[in-house]
Amino acid sequence: MRRPPIELQGVSDAVLYELQVLFGTAQALRDEVQGPTQGTLPWPQKMACIEAFAIHARVLEAFLWDKPNKRHPDDALATDFFADGEWEAIRGRVQRSELDELRDRAGHEIAHLSYKRVNKAEEARRWKFDVIAGVIGNAFRLFLQNVDSDLLCDGFEQRLRASWPEYLNFPIAMSFPPNSDAAPAITVASQSLQDVRLLHQATFEEMLPTDRSTVGL
Repeated sequence: MRRPPIELQGVSDAVLYELQVLFGTAQALRDEVQGPTQGTLPWPQKMACIEAFAIHARVLEAFLWDKPNKRHPDDALATDFFADGEWEAIRGRVQRSELDELRDRAGHEIAHLSYKRVNKAEEARRWKFDVIAGVIGNAFRLFLQNVDSDLLCDGFEQRLRASWPEYLNFPIAMSFPPNSDAAPAITVASQSLQDVRLLHQATFEEMLPTDRSTVGL
């Protein structure tokens, strides 16, 4: 434990906020894809949900799996809440392969204006938001089961359980949502950029209005 209890209690409230936004945006995207309000979310709000989800997932992935770093000594980490080596052993029970590309994708698709966005196929732009939220949720199940509750802000567990999917409250950890050929993961795609192969420099004639009668002398 690298921080005094009062600091851990304070930062746990920020952790809870990250989780509430993660699960809230995941629910909004789930409703957009297959819920009763399917297809009704306006495009800007849908893109904002995808981007917010990815950024908050990235923050929580770092909280759960990063190690202390002298370059960023004030970054809050799950290891801060446990004795040396304890959290590393606990989190080893989480299957986290679906998070392997999360950090890079959140960087070049959202946080940075990267050329890697150009000509990216739709399949590569899809976010398995339910699966990602499930991996992070299962990690926080273990966090709750093992952390000293005195190190958390008031109502942390109750507020978290009220915001995450109901299946995470089940007594036995489950692999949910399914991610297989029989029941593929629910996904949403971020917006693609224009195919640069179709770009060309416009001629002067192409830049003129279609109705030439409106052009002044």
